[in-house]
Amino acid sequence: MIPATFALLLSLQAADKNPPMDQPAIDAAVARGIEWLKKAGSPSFARPEDGWHVPDSDELILWTFVHAGVPETDPRFKELLKKMTAAPLGRTYKAALQAMILEELDRKSWQRRIATCGQFIVDNQARNGQWGYGEPLAGAPVAGTPTGGSGDRAAVRSIGGKEGGPRVKPAVSSRIRITATRQVGESGDNSNSQYAALGIRACEEAGVDIPQSVVTLARNWWVNTAVKEGDPKAVVTGPGGPSAGWGYRINDGAEPYGSMTAGATGAVAIYDHLMGRDWKKDPIVQGGMAWLAKNYSVTENPGGKVHFGSGGRQAAHYYYLYALERAGILTQNPLLGNHDWYFDGARFLLGAQEADGSWKKETNGENPVWSTCFAILFLKKATQPLVASVDR
Repeated sequence: MIPATFALLLSLQAADKNPPMDQPAIDAAVARGIEWLKKAGSPSFARPEDGWHVPDSDELILWTFVHAGVPETDPRFKELLKKMTAAPLGRTYKAALQAMILEELDRKSWQRRIATCGQFIVDNQARNGQWGYGEPLAGAPVAGTPTGGSGDRAAVRSIGGKEGGPRVKPAVSSRIRITATRQVGESGDNSNSQYAALGIRACEEAGVDIPQSVVTLARNWWVNTAVKEGDPKAVVTGPGGPSAGWGYRINDGAEPYGSMTAGATGAVAIYDHLMGRDWKKDPIVQGGMAWLAKNYSVTENPGGKVHFGSGGRQAAHYYYLYALERAGILTQNPLLGNHDWYFDGARFLLGAQEADGSWKKETNGENPVWSTCFAILFLKKATQPLVASVDR
């Protein structure tokens, strides 16, 4: 058996064999993709019975603009932001992404709207801890109870802002506590559920306190449904356990596959962080990363019988790449086994970009707008490491 330190050295040496990353080429690819997105429309959201599940297009485009440094004075940016903040919340994806966007833009000024997103997420959790597509909130759009100025939070990161300059997150000087008022249904799905985790994290970082019971129930779902490859009933229970994977739903005939496993691993790491647990030692997180290493790919959505039917492993490919980016950054893993996932993914994406700047994936239920957003989010390493997050 190879000692762990020696195995790590071998992995680092393998990564060092990669040629230097061509950052100018990446920057140029992102710029061309953004110009294409500015002119593209927002494709309609497909219903779940159509076999495809993706975040709402307006929010996904705006989230991509934020991380690509599109200035807030850009006409398309302004249009999407105004439309987003004027509309009622109606889907889990929409609420989660909106919380993420507003937390990045100005979490202090937008705190009450972020709290409304948090209320939507909390009140759409299913009884088993998952989330489905969600049902609208009843009553006024303002949610939460102000709790004063405890737990002030300093600015933690600068990203591209107005006219391409730095945007510094303002300190959060007050907090809002959310209280759950309902649960919706018995179960949901693992796509909506992984995005709900991202939204919950954004709420917490904006000073919006999500009930601990919601976080605990959500984490328990992932823990209790982590499965070994080929055995949908085997749960990972201890340190050093087998690789852990997830499908779209439990017991729906779909074996674990890449996009759900990467998203689940990131979600568990987020919940561990919010609960004060050491996610670096969590066997569920370790198991998820082991599955991704064992089934490693950047050229397809790896795994068994992918939920999206005839699309096979090419289905939800770009959706998977963004989930892979989140898992790698949230767990602070630049390598999967001896694979440099960012180098490999960036090299693939640079070669796959169309002449017009898009990443076109017309088949298997994907749309070029969604694919282009996911590609840019991967290339920009859009996810913030958990070490930079503030304590609960």
